[in-house]
Amino acid sequence: MSFTPLLNWMPARRANPTNPTNPPKRPALTGLVILGMLALFFGLASALLPYWFVLSALLVPAVAILMLVWPELGFTALIGLTCGLVHPAFVPRVPLLGGSVAASDAVLVMLALYAAFKLASQQHKPSETAPIKGAPLLAVAFGLFGVCFVVSVAMSLWVKEVNPTWVLGEARRLLYLATLPIAIVILRAREQQKRFVISLVVLGCLFSVGQIFQGIFNIQVFGDKGRMVVLDTMGRQDYGTTRSITLGIEVIVFALLLTVGAHVLGAIRKRVFFPVSGLLLLGIFLSFGRTTFAVVLVCVLMVVAWLNIKKIPQLLGLLLLVVALASVFTSVWKPDYFAAVYYRMASINTEVTSGDSAQWRYWEAEEIIPHIMKYPFSGVGLGADYKKSNRSTADADLNRYIHNAYLYMAGKMGLPALAAFLIAMWAVLMMGRRTAKSGTNSWNRIVGAASAGMMISFFLASVTEPHFMMDYSLVLIAMAAALVYFSAQPNTPSVRNKRI
Repeated sequence: MSFTPLLNWMPARRANPTNPTNPPKRPALTGLVILGMLALFFGLASALLPYWFVLSALLVPAVAILMLVWPELGFTALIGLTCGLVHPAFVPRVPLLGGSVAASDAVLVMLALYAAFKLASQQHKPSETAPIKGAPLLAVAFGLFGVCFVVSVAMSLWVKEVNPTWVLGEARRLLYLATLPIAIVILRAREQQKRFVISLVVLGCLFSVGQIFQGIFNIQVFGDKGRMVVLDTMGRQDYGTTRSITLGIEVIVFALLLTVGAHVLGAIRKRVFFPVSGLLLLGIFLSFGRTTFAVVLVCVLMVVAWLNIKKIPQLLGLLLLVVALASVFTSVWKPDYFAAVYYRMASINTEVTSGDSAQWRYWEAEEIIPHIMKYPFSGVGLGADYKKSNRSTADADLNRYIHNAYLYMAGKMGLPALAAFLIAMWAVLMMGRRTAKSGTNSWNRIVGAASAGMMISFFLASVTEPHFMMDYSLVLIAMAAALVYFSAQPNTPSVRNKRI
């Protein structure tokens, strides 16, 4: 990286009096000229050009510089943008060819270009690491899914002649799985992996802070990628309780699993663990997601069991203490929240059997299963409708949307694609579990356990949410797989067990 432009901002050295051939120079005016031109450009742009152009002209160079200095933080920015941490007003979509390009798409392209440049410029040397158990299965399954993806897009466009806009809309989300090979190329240095993991925990805390602003103070933070709604349970609306919904809920879960893992192995001080984990738990609580509550409990217990099963009674005791203190505090400060949570948890059985949310999902299953039986190898095609009509004609996209991720992927891409995807996730789970139980150091064990826990989270939560087909979930699955790949390497150098 050249520092010549920065030097132009500095005054020139005074001439040496003993050397008359070096006359004194005036301070360079290059920097002032550039500032003047930029001020003039953005001053005119703000009046004549659309706001998305001005913001893009500012943000794209900033992100590019960030990735050149700390490329691992480019992945953190990618996750944050994909999950909607930044309000859309600050990262608008840029119109292109009749469609639009999201800021997260631009970041993904920049990361891909950086990875390609790194591959092209490095000297290829034979690998000195031993084969990683489970990595070949992951690579084969990932490759087969890529083949199914290409075939599905081609069939949708040219055989079934589905609207290209709808095809590309669903296919675009699946492209975020490309984050896995990109991360494997870029994040080879252990220090980069550590910075990314720490930044991921910070990102989870930021999402939790946004949850607090929305759920407690009723301040919209996440824009159209996060909602504030009145809590509705079986037709009962609790107007004093706000349910905050964010696409970053899985980021919060990932951060919590990493934090719990660090606590179990003594890699984090208690004065850091308790406020961080408390903040993350509060963000999860304000989602009022019953499935989320159950999934988080299962994943946390699995992480602790893999790392040190003797810690489970201690963790359960802490959890009961936190629940008790939170119940007392909530019943005094927000009594409506306490009553709403109690009723919501007590109505689980009724919701499953006769709730509107469950009935809608049952109806989706009834509509898609005949298509899976009719087209088991290809599905109906990416972007294609699977419903003849929509119960609510206000949103035609619901004719293509399915809450159950397993049915969504099988119905759109066929059973082979679903099988390849699940095998890849299973390989990540097994690699992470193996590393958590017998890793070479504490860092590898923590990262392996948390990443494997995320696979369990997606396996369970995908019964009610379409995680396998959504960019905000696929980018996390890809990054968890990359972290497992690095932590499972048998020749990983020892890392100092420095407590945070």
